[in-house]
Amino acid sequence: MRSLLLSLLTAVTIAATGCAPAPLTRAEVDGRVVCNADRMDQVEREARRAFKEVHWIHCPQAVLRAM
Repeated sequence: MRSLLLSLLTAVTIAATGCAPAPLTRAEVDGRVVCNADRMDQVEREARRAFKEVHWIHCPQAVLRAM
């Protein structure tokens, strides 16, 4: 029973690793536009302090730069 469980867990781990996306290269990251999570957190904290609600329609954007 233990060997069956161990082999099953090994097979699942190998399958999950095979499905993982490849890491992004520098060329793919440079210039990419993403949501600015830091700015969103800052706005939401300020809203909570002022007892207001924030409903995001479009997130503030940031451009990633590779170094």
